Amino acid sequence: MCFPFGKITNVEDIASRIESVFNMDISEVENEFLKLKNDTQIKSRATGGSFWNLLSEEKYPNVRKCATYPTAFFESTYLCESTFSHMKHIKSNYRSTMSDEHLDACLRLAVTAYSPNYTKLADNMQC
Repeated sequence: MCFPFGKITNVEDIASRIESVFNMDISEVENEFLKLKNDTQIKSRATGGSFWNLLSEEKYPNVRKCATYPTAFFESTYLCESTFSHMKHIKSNYRSTMSDEHLDACLRLAVTAYSPNYTKLADNMQC
């Protein structure tokens, strides 16, 4: 959250920036930041990258949204870049013989994290 807010330390200034960037109700954001600022349990448990995981969705919904929105951009960008990379490799090697349906199937196999259960598949084929 440091990038769009710079070195602002005043809760009202941070809340007004969040309201403009994320289109949220400023009073709710201010209340959440004040609760967070005084939450000794989170302060004592916060270490490194685990801070955002300590915030409950019920108690700090707006603050969590502000923290998770930017990470979604990077994940979706990675998936797009990875897909285009795989498509470039697939199409350059097999350009003349590939149909759109075959390219779609190859891209799905290249990008997915799915791992088939080969033992179960082999057992089903023997029956």
